[in-house]
Amino acid sequence: MFDKFQPGLNTSRDITVLAVLLLVIFGLNLAIPRDVWVQDEARYGEVVREMLASGQWLVAHLNGHPYPDKPPLYFWLVAMLGGVIGHGEMAFRLVSFLSTAIAMGGVYLTARALAGGAVAFWSTVIFGSSFLTLVVGQIMRMDMLLTATSVFAWYGLLRFLQTDRQRGLWAFWSLCALAVAIKGPIGLLFTLLPGIVWITVERGWRGLLDLRLFFGLFILFIMVAGWVLAVIAQGEQQYLQTIWHEQLVGRAVNSWSHKEPFYFYIVLVPILMMPWSVLVVHGSRIWYRNRPLYWRSVALFGVLPLIGISLISGKLLIYLEPLVPALSIAAGMSALDLAYRTALPRRFSWPPLVFLLLPLGGTVWLVGSGLVSQALPVIALAGAFLMLMVFGFWLSYRNGLFWLTGWTAIFAMVSWLIFGALTSLLNPLFSPRALGTAIASHAPADRAVGIVHSTRGIVNYYAGRTFEELRPDEAGTWWQQHPQALLVIKTPEINSVFGAQGLPTTCRIHEIYRLELKEYHVLGDC
Repeated sequence: MFDKFQPGLNTSRDITVLAVLLLVIFGLNLAIPRDVWVQDEARYGEVVREMLASGQWLVAHLNGHPYPDKPPLYFWLVAMLGGVIGHGEMAFRLVSFLSTAIAMGGVYLTARALAGGAVAFWSTVIFGSSFLTLVVGQIMRMDMLLTATSVFAWYGLLRFLQTDRQRGLWAFWSLCALAVAIKGPIGLLFTLLPGIVWITVERGWRGLLDLRLFFGLFILFIMVAGWVLAVIAQGEQQYLQTIWHEQLVGRAVNSWSHKEPFYFYIVLVPILMMPWSVLVVHGSRIWYRNRPLYWRSVALFGVLPLIGISLISGKLLIYLEPLVPALSIAAGMSALDLAYRTALPRRFSWPPLVFLLLPLGGTVWLVGSGLVSQALPVIALAGAFLMLMVFGFWLSYRNGLFWLTGWTAIFAMVSWLIFGALTSLLNPLFSPRALGTAIASHAPADRAVGIVHSTRGIVNYYAGRTFEELRPDEAGTWWQQHPQALLVIKTPEINSVFGAQGLPTTCRIHEIYRLELKEYHVLGDC
């Protein structure tokens, strides 16, 4: 069957196959219920809950305080979708799913404009089945939405350079503005920065005039200034100062969280692009030799943002997702070449097999660590990963088309195993539902709740209320001043709050919950 399929000859058939791939890899897992997980997902869930409860849409809030970490657009989208399907976890998950579908469409259109339908098909397959996309497409964050925006900004600029039609240019600038509204100024690293450099390389300084750079920057400035003035009108000047000092300057220069060295992302890229990492390198060489004009486009939209985010102090592996379209398109050219080979070079076959040792080793570790109470399902998962390795080894002795389709199928199964079966097993470990529900049951709206030295907002979503955030050195005094309150405290902070005598023995409410390998005590009526 595989040897008769020739992508690029029938666009509607290609799109149908890609739609099925999207549903198989990402859609099936939507049927498996999952809570919001600590930390970011639970935090974002609380931001949306407070936005809906308070009606404060312009400035996002977390645990009753302004939340400067992210612009509000993503939360608006989740809230609007929740208004249609019902507010809850599925609204977040569907935003990620729809963003993945749009991003795959953007990869297909961009690759087709660069190199034709066959490369577009394989580039989209590679994008949809690369390991980082499997992760980002199924977690509750805005990074896939930024990826979709970035690849369509690239496509708009590409169409403008190919046809000189102004609508491509306006699409580019509109999507640059949208990237800022999704993720803040860092969005310009994936859209405006490579766009400016690319058009300058292709057309010289005249290209900046063609791009209408100053007019576009003026529109961006007006957009940001309008939002700033609206925030000031609401009396939230301190919110703007926090954004500047902590987010823009603090995270870029000396981040208080996720601080990593410059080379952090460069080391991770080959792992996160599995099973297609070798194809990225091989495909880049083919682009350079055969399509030098468009090779510069692929290189700039892949390399420049990588350098930019590597210079920023705070780093997370999921921040690399907006680079995956460019890397996938580079690999797409190699896939087209590989599909017609009758013998597979060894350098292509071994890296994916080695990569599968990571989930295999992870599931084995879960059995021995005791983190998951049900050992038998985890052992079955380890056996499944071992079988996938055997299948991958067999593929290494097949032709190129079999290898490509086989590894796509393997990573579809990796998606089911990790984000389907394993997720359901790990849900009790990372979900704050049990702790939040217990707090809600013991603390009606008029009863104060204090939480000691905990990451902000990670328990509130399922409690359905805000807490008083307490430092260990102030928790004891607060507890004495609020004798009817509920106190949530982790085991390591007990002595710093209650002294050497430990927890009060007079508490009528004393329940213990485990969340993210930490033990939380819920105390009341003491």
